[in-house]
Amino acid sequence: EIYTLSLHDALPISGTYYAWLDGYGTPHTDTLAQTVSIGSACHTDTFSFWLKIDTSERTSSAVDTLKVQVLNSSGTVLSTLATYSNLNATAYVQKTFSVSAYAGQTITVKFTGAETDKGRGTTNFVVDDTALNQAS
Repeated sequence: EIYTLSLHDALPISGTYYAWLDGYGTPHTDTLAQTVSIGSACHTDTFSFWLKIDTSERTSSAVDTLKVQVLNSSGTVLSTLATYSNLNATAYVQKTFSVSAYAGQTITVKFTGAETDKGRGTTNFVVDDTALNQAS
C-alpha cells in the first residue's frame, strides 16, 4: 500500500505528494516500483530520490528495512542499490546511484519496505522526487 497522506511532520520535497512505505508497527511489506527505459547512447545515467526515515524503534538492530533494487524485464534482480533500516533514521537526504550499466535496457526500480514488530515500534520510509537523469 502507498499512502499520500500527511505523515507526522513530513512534507514532500516538492509538489503535493510523496510515497510513504510502512509505519504500521506490525509485520508488513510495502512495494513501490517504476519501469523505465535507459537510452543506449547514455553514458552517465543516474537514478536519484529523496529519502526520509523516522522510527520509534528502541533497538540497536536493523529490524525494519527498505531495499532499493534494479530488476530486468523478467523480474530478476540485477542489483540491490542500497538497503536502509530503522538505524538510518534521518531527515530528507538525496540518494543518487549510477545506472549506466543498464544502458539500452528497460529496467524496473523497486523499493521494498519490510516492517517487523521486533523492536516494538514503527519505521516510516518516505520517498519523494525520484528521477532518472540521462546524459550522453
